[in-house]
Amino acid sequence: MTKDRKWRSWLLQTLALCLALFGVVHIVRDLPARARGNDFAHYYITSRLLLTGGDLYSTPLEPEYQRWGFRYTHAIPTATNPPLLVAIFAPFALLPPIEAFWAWAVLEIFSLGWILMLTWRLSANRLSLPVRWLVCGAVIASAPVYWHFFFSQCQLLIAAVILQAYWYLRNGRPVSACVAVTTTVWLKLFPAVLVPWFLWRSSREWNTRWKCAGAVLAWSAVLVLASGLGNWQQFWTHGMKVVDDWITWQRHFNFTVPAFVKNAAWSFQGFDPQWNELHAWANVGAIIGLALIVLVYGICWKNGRGATGADLESEFCLMSAAMLAGISEAWGHYFVLLVFPAAMAVARVGRKPTLGRIFTLGIALVMLNLMGDFRSPWLEFVVSYIPLYGLLLLGAFFATETLNSQSTGVVSTRSVPPSS
Repeated sequence: MTKDRKWRSWLLQTLALCLALFGVVHIVRDLPARARGNDFAHYYITSRLLLTGGDLYSTPLEPEYQRWGFRYTHAIPTATNPPLLVAIFAPFALLPPIEAFWAWAVLEIFSLGWILMLTWRLSANRLSLPVRWLVCGAVIASAPVYWHFFFSQCQLLIAAVILQAYWYLRNGRPVSACVAVTTTVWLKLFPAVLVPWFLWRSSREWNTRWKCAGAVLAWSAVLVLASGLGNWQQFWTHGMKVVDDWITWQRHFNFTVPAFVKNAAWSFQGFDPQWNELHAWANVGAIIGLALIVLVYGICWKNGRGATGADLESEFCLMSAAMLAGISEAWGHYFVLLVFPAAMAVARVGRKPTLGRIFTLGIALVMLNLMGDFRSPWLEFVVSYIPLYGLLLLGAFFATETLNSQSTGVVSTRSVPPSS
């Protein structure tokens, strides 16, 4: 029996190493060619405008791309990132473009490492050492991580901060947790979905909740003022309009329920770019996505009503899945926020390995990685949303876990931590 365990351990660690090597080679092979492309180019140029006092949200980007030697390949006429993200990137924009690209890649690597480290620590009592290595290898080889490095995005940084916020919450530091998650809101807006959950789960006592709410408001004011109130006004007036138009007209790689609803209606019109009802259906999709998020909040509220308290882990994973599914914009690289939920799903299935649970999780994880660009005329709409199907399946898994948590007896993930 001991020999069998050693053999399985060796096999899992070898597989983990192979997956990690595959992921690294896959990324490194394509990364140098991306130094002149989006989305890094967008980050760099907008931060240069900030540093030189340019008009951040009305300066045409195409001449700037040409000036700095970037490839202008997307119909994004002006800056779209929130002012705080532009300011955070500014130190990188002080460097020449190539050096800045590799410096930003180092930050991406550090963020990924931080996510894996926290996931490793949070799963240490439920996943064996070989399985944890396998999870790390699978994450490095995953499609969301590849596409994140391909586009030089910021979601790994956001995912790392959000997971750190959850770590603080689990360890009795609710104010730090709320401040951390609030920081990500002003970097990319969509994590605002998580803030009410962090406030509610900060403590059972209203005094602590109000203290956390005050910290959220005060820190938000600091970040907005530090990144420029005028810049935020311009962002809401001009930047968000460009973002909304981009979301409305995009047919691929946006794996959310609102995008699915809008494109489902659009597909019946043959994706006619002159269709007058497109914006109306985008609004319908946004309402349905919001309803999904509200439904998940209801599930979390029901979960926390019992005397034994809430299952923080399943709720956090469920809220993360609902956030990505319910917002209007979640491109493939946003799915790096599912690293921790996927690992916890593996841990929970390992604790109760029924055939149905194993099959459900396996299918969900495979679907989450099928992010190819499928453009077959008759299958395009159906197959383009395979990652969304996987996301919804993972969300359904954690919804079931949350609703059944009163009888799980998972001591390590139950109850709200004491306030510090």
